[in-house]
Amino acid sequence: MKIEGIPEGYEIVRIGRPEKRELFIDSTGQVGTSNGLEVSYCFAIVRKIEKPKQYRPFANAEEFKPHRDRWVRSVEGGITRRIVAYSETEVVIIRQGSWGYDAAFEWYVFDDDTPFGVEVSE
Repeated sequence: MKIEGIPEGYEIVRIGRPEKRELFIDSTGQVGTSNGLEVSYCFAIVRKIEKPKQYRPFANAEEFKPHRDRWVRSVEGGITRRIVAYSETEVVIIRQGSWGYDAAFEWYVFDDDTPFGVEVSE
């Protein structure tokens, strides 16, 4: 829900006196950061809305190539495995066989828990 006076990309946390390093809407409508000094006024305390990163499947071998040395595991957990080959349309995961990029995106993550795909930037 959009609240008038709250800048785009922020959400209201509470109304009150800002504590040290809290973000608040100042009297000009701008977002400020509290320095922790005691104030006698109450402000709208806000926080930045962090949008989750978005990913999509690899489109081809060229997009996958920078990730060829990374390890993968099932989204359900389990054994971490090596990718032993890749082509324009698929990867071969040791002891798991061939997977198209779309299917691998659904069933696998890299060993650091990032999705098996490309980050989409807006």
